[in-house]
Amino acid sequence: MYRRLTVALLLCSMFACQGEFRKPEHSQIQQLEAGLFPSLSLPKNTAPQGVSSGSTSGGVVPYLTAHAASTTTGNDADAVEQQSIFYNVVAADGSVVQQEALPGSAFIDFDETLHAIMQRYDVPGISVSITRNGEPVFVRSYGYADRENEELVSDQSLFRIASLSKPITSAGILKLIQDGKLTLADKVFGPEGILADEFPAPAADPNIGLITVYHLLTHTAGWSNSAGDPMLVEYAATAREIITEQLLHRALDHHPGLTNAYSNLGYSILGRVIEKVTGKTYQEYIQEDILQPAKVVGMRIAGDTEAEKAPKEVKYYQQEHSPYAYNMTRMDSHGGWLSSTGDLMRFMALIDRNPAIPDLISSNLLQSTYFGGDTWTHYGSLPGTTAVLSRVNDEYSFVVLANTRYNRSPNQIADEVTDALKLKILSMESWPNGTEQLASND
Repeated sequence: MYRRLTVALLLCSMFACQGEFRKPEHSQIQQLEAGLFPSLSLPKNTAPQGVSSGSTSGGVVPYLTAHAASTTTGNDADAVEQQSIFYNVVAADGSVVQQEALPGSAFIDFDETLHAIMQRYDVPGISVSITRNGEPVFVRSYGYADRENEELVSDQSLFRIASLSKPITSAGILKLIQDGKLTLADKVFGPEGILADEFPAPAADPNIGLITVYHLLTHTAGWSNSAGDPMLVEYAATAREIITEQLLHRALDHHPGLTNAYSNLGYSILGRVIEKVTGKTYQEYIQEDILQPAKVVGMRIAGDTEAEKAPKEVKYYQQEHSPYAYNMTRMDSHGGWLSSTGDLMRFMALIDRNPAIPDLISSNLLQSTYFGGDTWTHYGSLPGTTAVLSRVNDEYSFVVLANTRYNRSPNQIADEVTDALKLKILSMESWPNGTEQLASND
């Protein structure tokens, strides 16, 4: 019998997903508008260390430190260190090269703000894409996909997106509802359930038979992670084995529909619903029916180990926990996808309710789950992964992907980047045209 382990990985709590924007306090707004960030009392060993001039990190070419190109004027006692910030560009031949962010240039405030966050948390690489009415207005990447091999990150680099996989799964379910193959009220388990032939009767708790598609979508099915997240233990177990174990041996913590409790298990079950209804694998359905209409061709389920990296996939960095200790295939529908910022923004155009590009799903359905409200932000978090998908308002959306996280507070990088980008976006009176508008030939 499958044996659950609820120990070390519970301490890591590897996923985070936020359904609404966290408005900063007034003092934070003032600091962020100035490109500054409050002191966070980081441990001493998190500060960037000096390296030789042959290596760079954090999107900056170093001479005296890992992050600063220094020049001096006058005598040494009065010397002021100047930092040169570089962003990465995909050239016409497909190579990735660095360009200097010049003082006074159109995006220098963005460059300086993102550089400051990278320095603060020793972020190896970060990629950012901002769209206005579905069209890109800011596409830049900074730093390294692979520090050791000095491989630059770009908007074409693939990152694990962790819990940003859930909005993708949600879109897949909503498309099936729109096509008349499901309803939000459909039961999932028990004799009347969609998965009645796939899983045993829910012996652990008869209320499991009351769980609907809507409950799974909205994290209100009744399971919680109070005894540990079942999707993050027992590496060798399959998703189906874990779901079966829960149905047979784990009672619900809450009555279905009454309590919101974040659930990777619920979204894993939705992946199995998609497979049952479509007759395809989860990945095949999402790629063929959701992503291809948006001309997204690069997204796929991640491999587990560094040796299983996809072409153009970044390397993940985390001192506290190995980024390569997870069964990513099993995490498919709740946390397993790889994406670039460009592909995620193409997906976003299908579900952002902006009439400039027609959505794949009706506005009424989008409003019913993950994509409701004028402003929303979702996070994805794993060791070695920070991911943000945000609808700022009816005009603007953005994506941020990075190949590390601040493990003492897993959402810290995402929070700072989200707050800063929103303020910068809303303060822009106009966006430049021409060569400085985009940093890649997409």
